[in-house]
Amino acid sequence: MEFSAILLGLRNEIEADDKVREKILPSSRDAVRKCSESIKKTHKGMYAEARALITEAHQIIVDAEHGMNDSDFISKSRPLDVAYQELTEAVNLQSLIERGEFTAPREYGIPSRPYLTGLADVIGELRRAMLDFLRQDDVDRAENLLNIMDEILEGLQTFDYPNALVPDLRRKCDVARSLIERTRGDLTRAVGQKRLVKELSSFEKRLKSSR
Repeated sequence: MEFSAILLGLRNEIEADDKVREKILPSSRDAVRKCSESIKKTHKGMYAEARALITEAHQIIVDAEHGMNDSDFISKSRPLDVAYQELTEAVNLQSLIERGEFTAPREYGIPSRPYLTGLADVIGELRRAMLDFLRQDDVDRAENLLNIMDEILEGLQTFDYPNALVPDLRRKCDVARSLIERTRGDLTRAVGQKRLVKELSSFEKRLKSSR
């Protein structure tokens, strides 16, 4: 076979892969955008809207998965892992804030690796929600969220595998650990301030009653 013919066959294969890639990447970005909007809705307490956006994001990912079947190379490179990670973050934040429940990966067909790294990112969003509850003087809900953050981190730390097997999980756990410690400090100060205000109010009432 002539060398030019060999190169032509290789080029045709790679160009076909590139066409699939060019279709998949916009879908991935669109799904990530939907998940980001869902997270914003969850923080605002707009749970129905958050769920609707999650459904849209999931459908985009499913359609993109079907498109990847045309390229074995693209399928193996897992270009939708970021979208699945964002979906994990959005759906678990929504279910935890609204119902106090985790969403299992099988409900949305999420692969194991992006599910784990997505859970690590949930911790940052839970911190944000927890600070919102503190501003609303809802210490009990804030404390509950801190407990969930601890539970997630403890669970993720049991996956003590090399980065090659679970990419980026260790780094995300290190970031999450720092966020949890800061959150614990925020909660401790808030509880202390609330106790102080209560004691001052009680003291003021006793003064008035003694006059």
